[in-house]
Amino acid sequence: MTEATAILDLSAHLPVDTFQLEIRRPGTDKPVGWVIELAGPAHPQTIALNNESTRDAIEKEKAIEFAQVNGRKWKTEDETVADRRRQNVTKVCRRIVGWSPNPTFTIVSPDPIPFTLENAVNLFLRPELGSFFVQVTDYLTSERAFTRPSSQT
Repeated sequence: MTEATAILDLSAHLPVDTFQLEIRRPGTDKPVGWVIELAGPAHPQTIALNNESTRDAIEKEKAIEFAQVNGRKWKTEDETVADRRRQNVTKVCRRIVGWSPNPTFTIVSPDPIPFTLENAVNLFLRPELGSFFVQVTDYLTSERAFTRPSSQT
């Protein structure tokens, strides 16, 4: 390459650190006024979650290998459907940075519910809030997740 070659800076195409997801009324495109802030792929919360998942997988692989090498049978942990569901919902909720305003769900509490990981998990475990949870998971798994708006590129 010569000095006359232009420098190609792709920084504007990197994912944003967080995204404000406007929750919509189920079955419509109308915002309900609740905004959930989600952690992007390079956000410290996402990195910590990914590192923890990888460490857990490595530890499990080591334990299985150790059992096999020593001629022992590997016994899986007893896990219920509810346990697995809570684990999966918790992983998604760990990508939530916060929300505003604090929503009120009278089926849960007459008072607004502030964001905490525990509150998020308990809300999204409720089947009647499934359509809101699906909006979060759909965004996190979408191809365009955390891409900068075209006005910023």
